[in-house]
Amino acid sequence: MRFSLTLGGETKTVEVVEQNGRYRVRLGEEWLGVDARGGPGGPLSLLIDGAAWLADLDEVDGEIAVTLDGQTFRLQVEETGHRAGRRRGASGSAGQRLVAPMPGRVVAVHVRPGDRVEPDAPLVVLEAMKMENEFRAAAGGVVAEVGVSPGQAVNAGDLLVVVAPDAA
Repeated sequence: MRFSLTLGGETKTVEVVEQNGRYRVRLGEEWLGVDARGGPGGPLSLLIDGAAWLADLDEVDGEIAVTLDGQTFRLQVEETGHRAGRRRGASGSAGQRLVAPMPGRVVAVHVRPGDRVEPDAPLVVLEAMKMENEFRAAAGGVVAEVGVSPGQAVNAGDLLVVVAPDAA
């Protein structure tokens, strides 16, 4: 995932890559190893290149307020690049296996097993870090499995939905 992050009038591109339940985060030219844990509505425990941080996140006037060590930073975050649902999981003739890219809470599930979906159809909405992320079908097919329900907390890597290729 790529984001445009603005703090104090300075904008940077941030890239987040999930690897085995952990994250590699690129800020400018620097890559950081990040492990994030926490439930929806509670503090977020971060381990960033071996340093531990406890962060509180809130949405304030369309910005993300991040409090670290008693100091609050207000960030503007915009997703850039491709749509979220097209980036997660395998797609195409092999189908699509959609997994949670980070810990969060399932806000909505738009499909049930057996449903036929068209490309770009909404599948799941996940709230993570005070932002709602809608995941969509990368290709048409049949929903083979739904691994979550609304209100459920998920960890990075947890199965959300499997869309099998359409046999028709």
